[in-house]
Amino acid sequence: MRKSLLMLVSLVCLAVTASAQNGPKISLGYAYLRSLETGDGSATVGAFVSLAGGGATALELDGGYHRDTRDGSRFETFTLTAGPRFAFSSRRNSAPFMHLLAGLRRLRFPGVSDNSWGGLAGLGIDVTTASRVALRLGADFEIFFPEGNNDKALRLGVGLTF
Repeated sequence: MRKSLLMLVSLVCLAVTASAQNGPKISLGYAYLRSLETGDGSATVGAFVSLAGGGATALELDGGYHRDTRDGSRFETFTLTAGPRFAFSSRRNSAPFMHLLAGLRRLRFPGVSDNSWGGLAGLGIDVTTASRVALRLGADFEIFFPEGNNDKALRLGVGLTF
């Protein structure tokens, strides 16, 4: 409980810091993961957090978590990726962007875990809802390479950008 509260307070502090006009932006929200491999299904419980610079081209750090239960077993996926983010900012109420990120994925099953390298490419849009808050809608194609294979998935996200 204390760790959860500390994490929540830390995220709120980061969001307040990131809300400066041209400073770094932090996004957090819900993420749905759908495997594109035959028979792998989807993870309906998920979240993402993203930190990116405020310029048109900036470094982005993205973390994702997904969980599902299959046949009574818990399945978890953690991703940590980084790379360039390209914002196509308009002076209107929306700011489309794309990103190309590479990094690490960790899969965890009961008694087994696996790490693999890969990345994701995605598109999204931040729709301004208040002076310093935007609604984020995004879609990412993920591909990771565990033990010579390739695992592909689609991640859909909705959240807030501060």
